[in-house]
Amino acid sequence: MFGYCWQYRSDVLLALGASLAGMAVMALVPLVPKLIIDDVIVKHDRSLAPWAILLIVAALVVYVLTYVRRFYGGRLALDVQHALRTEMFAAIARFDGRRQDKLSTGQIIGRATSDLQLIQGVLFMVPMMIGNILLFLVSLVVMAVLSPLLTVVALAVAPALWILASRSRIRLFPATWYAQGQ
Repeated sequence: MFGYCWQYRSDVLLALGASLAGMAVMALVPLVPKLIIDDVIVKHDRSLAPWAILLIVAALVVYVLTYVRRFYGGRLALDVQHALRTEMFAAIARFDGRRQDKLSTGQIIGRATSDLQLIQGVLFMVPMMIGNILLFLVSLVVMAVLSPLLTVVALAVAPALWILASRSRIRLFPATWYAQGQ
């Protein structure tokens, strides 16, 4: 899959770069309200206007980077899907008439459509998933800066919450993919 994606390396780099940059900005935004509360409201050392403008600029930057990620990630997904579809058609066209007659057309079309749609969906979501990993890691650093004790508590409780959420998902939502898989 990487080989197909790398044929469109500018789309890969733009989608991934926009995702990583956008998530980094989102993770750093909580530091601004901390400065506003500590330095503007409590100490009266700084003016509010630059920090408010910084929050607005950060929101605009995240919006633009999200647009870039979605546009180029979607274009990458569609381009790779088209390349795979074209290659699949070329492989079937190379068969002689007897081998083509043995193929079940409905099964091939149905399988190709569903598989390629899944690939397109995964490729569209990969930049966001990678960005979310960065968001998580940078958020931990920001949490440690804002409140080291709360960060330790969150890290200690997180595995138990993940296990509880996983088990609750299976028991509380029977119409989900888990039930469909059963």
